[in-house]
Amino acid sequence: MGSPAWHVRVDGGGLVGSGFLVAADTVLTCAHVVEGHGDATVWFPGAQALGTVPARVTRRGPWGGGATDPGDVAVLTLDRPVRVPPVAFAGPEGVGEDREPPRLVAYGFPEGYVEEGAQTELRTTSADQLIHDEWQQAEYWKGYGQEPSHGFSGAAAMRAADGAVVGMVASYDPVVRNARIIPARVLARYVPALAALVPTPGCSPEEKRGLLDLVERAGPLPVPVERLLAAATGPLGPALPPAPPRDLWQGVWHLLTETTVVGDRVPLAELALRVADLMDDQELRRAFRVWAREHRERRRGPRPSGPALPCDDEPRHETASSAARDRARDRPAGSGGPDGPGAPASVPGGPPPWAPILVEVRRSGADGSSVIAEVSVYRGGDRLLVSERRLTVGRLRGWVLDRIDEAYEEIVDGRPLIAFALPRSWLNKDVDQWTRKRGKEPPIGCSSPVVVLDHDRRSKGRQQFALKRVWEELDRQDGSPLHRVACATPQGAAQLSVLLQDVRGAVGFARPPTASRERSLYGAALDAPAPIVLWPRNGCPPGGPCAGNCSGTGFLDRIAERISRLPPAELPDVVFRLRKEAFLHEGPEPHWAAHVSLVWEDPRRFPEVRPLRHSPVG
Repeated sequence: MGSPAWHVRVDGGGLVGSGFLVAADTVLTCAHVVEGHGDATVWFPGAQALGTVPARVTRRGPWGGGATDPGDVAVLTLDRPVRVPPVAFAGPEGVGEDREPPRLVAYGFPEGYVEEGAQTELRTTSADQLIHDEWQQAEYWKGYGQEPSHGFSGAAAMRAADGAVVGMVASYDPVVRNARIIPARVLARYVPALAALVPTPGCSPEEKRGLLDLVERAGPLPVPVERLLAAATGPLGPALPPAPPRDLWQGVWHLLTETTVVGDRVPLAELALRVADLMDDQELRRAFRVWAREHRERRRGPRPSGPALPCDDEPRHETASSAARDRARDRPAGSGGPDGPGAPASVPGGPPPWAPILVEVRRSGADGSSVIAEVSVYRGGDRLLVSERRLTVGRLRGWVLDRIDEAYEEIVDGRPLIAFALPRSWLNKDVDQWTRKRGKEPPIGCSSPVVVLDHDRRSKGRQQFALKRVWEELDRQDGSPLHRVACATPQGAAQLSVLLQDVRGAVGFARPPTASRERSLYGAALDAPAPIVLWPRNGCPPGGPCAGNCSGTGFLDRIAERISRLPPAELPDVVFRLRKEAFLHEGPEPHWAAHVSLVWEDPRRFPEVRPLRHSPVG
């Protein structure tokens, strides 16, 4: 192939070096070529009609002046654009594509050849190994000929076979007679504008330009970039860079060049989500999230919208669906569903699958008033992170509601189901009643079904195994018989746990878990493990005997009527309709279901307890 015209000679005010054109008005060279000068002149030996072109130094790498200092890169902006085709970069793996290192050609201006220039032929010792995470070592192709001496600094290392540029010559050692090349992937680390020019697997130039724009708008971050990288790659991901990234762009570029997809994780998308969570500007926050979602979809490919495991509308519900059709046929016209007028009637084939949104909350050991919260969406059997944060309990509600809004953007199909995985001592919290502006907007429990999960048993393999087995039986049931735990139940915690092991239905408590005895009984039910537990937060108060005609008993009577004829998989919808009914109630007394709580845990719909990204004591 012919010699390209993008080679340039750079006169940095007495020191002559080389360079190459990367855009119509931009030249790349070494920082030491223009050391101490803000201006330079550029000459194109392959396009001499252009004459000398004035240029100014518009960007310098962090080079400190030493022979082994990293960042020996400078960007020159020409006074006028030139009509010369710029370089084409090889990919990050370009040098190592062949079994043998390819022959490289560099064009420089050593002593005696300052006017016309000279060429040298090189080869790298290894494409993958970098010296000091910065350079590739280069040797003579034949062991003799023109040395890459002074005057070659800033020259493009070009593959002779196709003209693709793999890096830039940065230094030469006359004793051992070898050179060092800064690879293209390292050049873009210091000059972000090169990112769109250096090919990277799985990310188009347009994607990189969009991400670079977001990174520049984000500015300095309030947390170390290496912490975000560690969270984005996960415990099984690739190694972090040897030196902490100087800024967000260096962290982004590391993931662009070093990783693609790790299991079901797309590290670059995970990093963008974590950066989004740090943005106060809501428009910028949303832009990072949109970029992350689109990049994740492109990297992982289209995913099915429903859960990977059996779902509501799959053949396992044939019995339940048949029973639902029978109930629908037997009801009078206009009577609605089994929960009364206005409730949707079941239809053949069953309801659409759930699209779960999971809110996980754990206490932080760093501070008794702090928690670690994480919001995710399940789609196609995969868990997609929305956001995570360590924050005070007082800020938890607003943060979670904002993240739930963002989680809806990740849902492609299905019915939203919001699940709060809470510490056992928090299960009685009224999360279904959370709202930003009380009295001006409905609580989330009136907008979507809301259930509670016991976070303590989510990480216990034996209980998760037992829950899956129980659900295999529940899937074949036409109804949900209620096992009642009355106020004056005679069983102790251990006895109740054993008793409930054989119960295949919902467990209903008349009293909330606000006293020590009730808390131990609830713990026994969860450890049994019972997959479905209901109770009224305003039920029979703790302590003292109960005659059996209390509000808690009335709650159990009424909830049993509502759920007894419905499959267990439909109970979140039943409670959802009850909460709306209670919210619209205008009678003199509170609605009996105004404070209903529902534990409904099907591990097949909420797989994988991910390790917390933050240390609970850090």
